[in-house]
Amino acid sequence: MRLLSLTVTAAWICLGLFACSSPAPSSTPDHEDGLISVNGTRLFVHREGSGEPAIVIHGGPLLDHTYLQPYLAPLGAELELIFYDQRLSGRSDGVVDSTSVRLDTFVDDIEALREALGLERVHLIAHSWGALLAMKYAVSYPDRLRSLMLLDPMAPTAALWREEERALAASLAPQDTAGAGALRATEAFAAREPAAMKAVLRHSFRSQFRDRALSEELTFHIGDDYLERSRQFGFMIGDLSTFDLMEALRDVKVPTLVLYGEDEPGVSIGGDAIREAIPRAQRVTIPDTGHFPFVEQPEAFLHAVRGFLAR
Repeated sequence: MRLLSLTVTAAWICLGLFACSSPAPSSTPDHEDGLISVNGTRLFVHREGSGEPAIVIHGGPLLDHTYLQPYLAPLGAELELIFYDQRLSGRSDGVVDSTSVRLDTFVDDIEALREALGLERVHLIAHSWGALLAMKYAVSYPDRLRSLMLLDPMAPTAALWREEERALAASLAPQDTAGAGALRATEAFAAREPAAMKAVLRHSFRSQFRDRALSEELTFHIGDDYLERSRQFGFMIGDLSTFDLMEALRDVKVPTLVLYGEDEPGVSIGGDAIREAIPRAQRVTIPDTGHFPFVEQPEAFLHAVRGFLAR
C-alpha cells in the first residue's frame, strides 16, 4: 500500500498506507469514544458491536480509523470492533518523544491498548500500513492472537515493499496524476488548510481504485497540526528502509486471511511472500477493485471476511 506524507514526500504511496474513507464514526450506546493513556501517549479509541474482540489497525500512516469504520461496521454483528487512531494519527496525541517513532513502539501500542481495555486474545483486522504492524504484532505477541485479517497489506520486507512501489509507479496513467499540481498551487494549500491537504491526499489515491471517481468519496481527519505530525513521523524512515519479517512470520500459527483487490500490485509480490511464510494463511482476491476493496466491492469483502471467521 502507500505511505503518504505531505512533508516526508508528497506521496509515500507506500502500498495503501494512507487509506482513508467515508463518514465519521457514530457513537454507540454501549461504548464511549475517547482518549486512553497507553505506552507514553494517548490513543483515540472507538468501540462498537459485540462478540469476540477485534482490534482494527488503519492504514496511512498518519490517517485515522474513520475511513474504515463505515465499511467494517456490519461485522459488529459478529465481533466487537475496537477502532483506534495510531500514535501521531487522527485524534490521538500529536506530540510524542522522537525516540518512540519506531515500528516496535507502534506495535507495543497495540499490546498496551489490549491490556488497558482488559482484553484477552484478540483478532486483528489491519489495512495496508496497518497490516505491517499487525504482522509484527503476531511475531511479538503470538499468545494474544485469535486470528489475523490482512487487507491489501504492506509487503513483509523493505525490499518487497520497494518492488511494489515500482510496480505501482509503472501502472500510473496520465489521468491519475493530472491536476495534482493545480491542487498544490492553491492559496489554501500554501496556507496548509486541512481541507486543501485532504484534497491533495484524496487525489493521490486515484490510481488505487478501479473506479477512479470513488477516490473523491474518501474522507479522513486532518488537524491543523498535520504537517508537524508528519514531520515527527519522519523519524520512522530508518526502520522502513530495513524491516524484514519473512523468517519470523514462519512461526505465526494463527489462522490468517490475506485479502487483496485484484488490481493491487502487491497481490503477486508481497501477497505471495506472506502466503508462503505464514503456515495457516489463506489468500482471497476480490475482482474489480484496487487497494480499497471494502469501498468498491463491500458485499464481496464482507462475504470473504465472514467466510474466514466461520472457518
